Amino acid sequence: MADKIKAKVYMVGAASGVEVEVKDKDKFLEELSSLSKTHSFYIHKDDDGEIAINTSLIQAVEFSEDKDSKRGAGLVS
Repeated sequence: MADKIKAKVYMVGAASGVEVEVKDKDKFLEELSSLSKTHSFYIHKDDDGEIAINTSLIQAVEFSEDKDSKRGAGLVS
């Protein structure tokens, strides 16, 4: 099973980000980009519950992998 990547989504005007786990960084960014063009919400479900992210208000996405604590920028508007 592939390791999951932590993505922290920062919204415009927010100091903290929403953290989600994703399997594929590129597919995640493509999905966010596509949803943003139609001003749609990204729905994320996990063991802690469900969250809807307004993709048109995303400022930045930060990725990190637990195994080596490296991080990298993804989508920045």
